Amino acid sequence: MSISLVEVAGANFRTDYDSDKLNTDFMGRLGMRKRYLPARLAISRSLAISAPVDTSADELEPGKVIKGDTLFGTGTALSVWLSLIVERSGEPDIDTKRLISLVGAHWRRGLAKLDEEWEQAGQDVARFVRRLVEVAELPTAGGRLPSSGGNGTTGTTFSSGEIKVLLGEIGEDVATKEKVYWSLNGTGGAPHAAVMGGSGSGKTVMAAAMLRGVREQAPVPLIAFDFKGDLAGFTGTKGQAPLGEVFDAQVIEPPRIPIPLDVLALTERDQFGIDQAASRFRESFSRLKGARLGDRQRTYVHEAAARALASESPCELRHIRDRLLEVYQEHEAREDGAVANMEELCRFPLFEPQMSPAEFFQRSWIIKLPPTVAEDSRTIVVNLLLDALDQYLNSLEDSAVGPDGARGLRVLCMVDEAHQILGTKLPSLSRLIRMSRSKGGAVMLVSQSPDDFSGEEDDFLDNMGLVAAFATNAKPGAAARVLGKGANLTNLQKGQCFARFEQSTKKIKAWRPAREE
Repeated sequence: MSISLVEVAGANFRTDYDSDKLNTDFMGRLGMRKRYLPARLAISRSLAISAPVDTSADELEPGKVIKGDTLFGTGTALSVWLSLIVERSGEPDIDTKRLISLVGAHWRRGLAKLDEEWEQAGQDVARFVRRLVEVAELPTAGGRLPSSGGNGTTGTTFSSGEIKVLLGEIGEDVATKEKVYWSLNGTGGAPHAAVMGGSGSGKTVMAAAMLRGVREQAPVPLIAFDFKGDLAGFTGTKGQAPLGEVFDAQVIEPPRIPIPLDVLALTERDQFGIDQAASRFRESFSRLKGARLGDRQRTYVHEAAARALASESPCELRHIRDRLLEVYQEHEAREDGAVANMEELCRFPLFEPQMSPAEFFQRSWIIKLPPTVAEDSRTIVVNLLLDALDQYLNSLEDSAVGPDGARGLRVLCMVDEAHQILGTKLPSLSRLIRMSRSKGGAVMLVSQSPDDFSGEEDDFLDNMGLVAAFATNAKPGAAARVLGKGANLTNLQKGQCFARFEQSTKKIKAWRPAREE
């Protein structure tokens, strides 16, 4: 066979345009978050059919590309996939071009078969899965899928009933003088909030007041990222108890004090779980400014992460660094920016695996990341922590919904001065905002301007239950898009903001300047 694993890992695989749309449909049907998941399922389904696959449709309009190491994983997983496809083809010798053609054909045929079985199952997920189990000849008795992601718990819910918070310390409608509240976890809304404003506008005053309002009603833990270093002692304009004290939060400043979390803990230790975790790490690492990974580097980082995760428990960043050096040596590759960045991240310990995610995320923490901490260290800390939170929440059962329709909360996550990381397109932050509502997660981003969100692949602000903006020099178009026509953020008085929630925008007096006391 004239093909190597490195070639397969770096190759571009795709099916046709219409099948690619069906692939996207299956993501929604089955609650999958990655394009390669229904693709793998489809290819597997096609490989279960003994008849030769038809590759004559290669001239159809092509769909989007998935890299080989993403579609099939690396190492043993990649070898198994390649062996199965070659064996089913019955061809003694294939090259990369032929493999790409076979994969596209299996992908197309598998999706068509899955769509047929989806309709036969009445579009019912349980019946559809049962059908796939029958096709694969897997046992249907004697076991059950874990509902807790293997962590032995369904996850503590810290609230019951609706939580309504005053918008700021005053929360007064400028027009009607009535108090204005936002339902954080009520029916139909999103529990996420974005609070924006220029320096000194009072955005942190409002955010802290709302967090206090949540804590007064339920002992929900807080994970906060503090890029200025003063959040734990923040008392607001009314001189209340410090925010860190309100949440009984432990303050940590890595690398001076490493974060005591097994941040690379696996929810599933099989090959699939390892490959997924390695892909997540690669995506986090690739967001570092100094990394700038090419296709070859992405393959090497994924392979190193997969090896470390498979062999080390707990796995630490230094283990991935060591495996990365091994991978470069094996391929006789010259050490480059990827290795240098890993070495830099391991210079000081950012994490110490003392606590499991289940233990860590049931307590409150304020993570101080002031400008004295290297930018890449701050970025990797935020992204790995958010990724760990995302994986932990998604390993749990959906948070319970009470008689009033309010969903129980498990954790609050706040990023103060979020413009420090917005624009780096952190995949974990995007997933949390899109997916954590049903699991009891709530995210609050505090930033300077609507312009800060323009560089994100996902439109975060459209997924926010509340968007509040104080005085700022944001572009008029950005402000209008977020808050509606007439929302001029340059003319707001001190302490005032525009707030969009429940499909309306109001001018709010959130806090009172000292001269008005």
